[in-house]
Amino acid sequence: SGSSRAGSKRELFRLHDWSSETSIGGRNAATLRTRMQARRATLNEEIRKEDKFHKGSKRLIGASGDQKTREQATLEMNFAESKIKALQSELCKINSSLQAYQAAGTQETQIPIIPLALKTTTEVSFVSSFSDIISRHYHHDPALFRENIFDFQELRESLSAVTRDEAGIVALCEYYNQLQLVGKRFLHPRIRHGIAFTWYDAINGLPAAQHSVVFERACVLFNLTALHTQIAAQQDRSTEEGMDTAVKSLEKAIGYLEYMKGKFSNSPTKDMSEDMLMLLSDLMKAQAMEILWEKHQLRGLQEDIASLIDCAHKTKSVAECYRPISGDVDLEHMKEYLPGCWISIIKIKDAHYKALAHYYAAVAHETLAATYRGKGKIPEEIHTELHFLYPDSPSEVFSPDPRQHIGLMKAHLNCASLSHEYALKYNSLCRDLLPLLPLREMLSAAEKRTQLKKEVAAGMEGVMVIAPTIQSSDVKLSPVRPDFSSIKVCDMFRQLGPLPTFSIDNSWLPPRTVTLEKEEAGFGISIKGYRPVIISGVDEGSPAEAVGAKVGDWVLAVNGIGVLYKTHSDVVKLIRESGDELALEITTSVSRTGSEHRNSV
Repeated sequence: SGSSRAGSKRELFRLHDWSSETSIGGRNAATLRTRMQARRATLNEEIRKEDKFHKGSKRLIGASGDQKTREQATLEMNFAESKIKALQSELCKINSSLQAYQAAGTQETQIPIIPLALKTTTEVSFVSSFSDIISRHYHHDPALFRENIFDFQELRESLSAVTRDEAGIVALCEYYNQLQLVGKRFLHPRIRHGIAFTWYDAINGLPAAQHSVVFERACVLFNLTALHTQIAAQQDRSTEEGMDTAVKSLEKAIGYLEYMKGKFSNSPTKDMSEDMLMLLSDLMKAQAMEILWEKHQLRGLQEDIASLIDCAHKTKSVAECYRPISGDVDLEHMKEYLPGCWISIIKIKDAHYKALAHYYAAVAHETLAATYRGKGKIPEEIHTELHFLYPDSPSEVFSPDPRQHIGLMKAHLNCASLSHEYALKYNSLCRDLLPLLPLREMLSAAEKRTQLKKEVAAGMEGVMVIAPTIQSSDVKLSPVRPDFSSIKVCDMFRQLGPLPTFSIDNSWLPPRTVTLEKEEAGFGISIKGYRPVIISGVDEGSPAEAVGAKVGDWVLAVNGIGVLYKTHSDVVKLIRESGDELALEITTSVSRTGSEHRNSV
């Protein structure tokens, strides 16, 4: 291991710093994303190799009784562990390169959207396993299906180069649908087919390999989720059309995450664990709510009381979405797993939108104090708005005394100022966010606006009060559950016979051809059904009985013409047209136990 591991040691200190690269949008952004995904695949493969070294060394330490061997193995294990951490550090940098996914033109005015990275996978060869199953289980010549196997293999390999648009979504859906069909043909969970699907964790890069097609399907669903989040992030959020597209994409991502939570469990990679899927779902909901808020802001803020109260409502809704996520990312196992940039962005948004909600509430009370100064009471419609703004509705809220509202204004501004400080603190503590100067400038501008308003309020007489809790507005999202029916695919292995009869779940004897000589009473058989047609009756002493045809046998061909996909009436017609001699290719369905089924394949 000396020379090869020494080379690896040198590479340990030559990892690329992705935080120094920022996106300017357009073709450059697409090129950067492609480079990042390619580098991600390389890092994942290097992590896999080091993980293999680490596990092998650990096993050697436990198995060896020789002290020198154990010391050498310990050295190897520690080095592999250090290399994995260094590789994961660069992977974290790639996951923190949020600007590469944002639309050009909106990067200086909005906090970045956090997209998910695509999981990467290793190549899989289906030729040997599928050929064996075709020969032993389906009783066909595998050579006739080699092109079909290669087509399916190429379809899977294309997953590593999907585009970040609707065409990429369609490509993933096509593979998912084809995988459903192929799974029924070849990948029964009780059969040792010898095919291992290896996928890498989208965040920490650790590999996981399983023989289960369920794992493969889950990973494809995760990538569909990731693709929708990337499409959302690259939308132009300076236009209503771009915002609508971004929200719809996030709603689709939420739908996939909810679907995965209900369908898949015990994931071998942490990115698809139940608690992680729940956190990601909450994050996408929060980001969708954030974009809806930006859409509301795009129309311009009206300075009347009702509009200000409504804006405080909506802003608090965004803050409330980020609040539980901000708590979740503080959990030790989440802090160790998630990119620090993600954690900082979540905490910045939690504090930033909370500050803005207090700011808008403060301006609403300032306007109330100026509008109704010297008047006997506040109009009923404003009473109603205030009641919805504050769930507990403290008495001073409804007072016509301007000093009460100036007091509430000051209380809200103090809360806003404190939250602004937190947002700026989280931004300054994250090294990966330092290159994003527009983000700090935006946070600083919001904080300065609050400070200027506090200076104005300092010269006003007000009653000292505590800022009441702002009620969030009830904004509903519409998560879109996955619908694969709109993406039609052709069964690549249709020649094996119609599903579900000719599947890996069923077994049948090798086909045999029997020839019946017609007698006065006919051939002596009755048939029923279709796909396939089944022999429903065999007359005693008839030609059919003589050649060994049995009730329940499947009819595969009539006089050399395949009838697997023909209707019942078509098969009847072929039999009637056969003259005095009828050649039937038939097979007998058999029922086998799980172990017999395994051995047969």
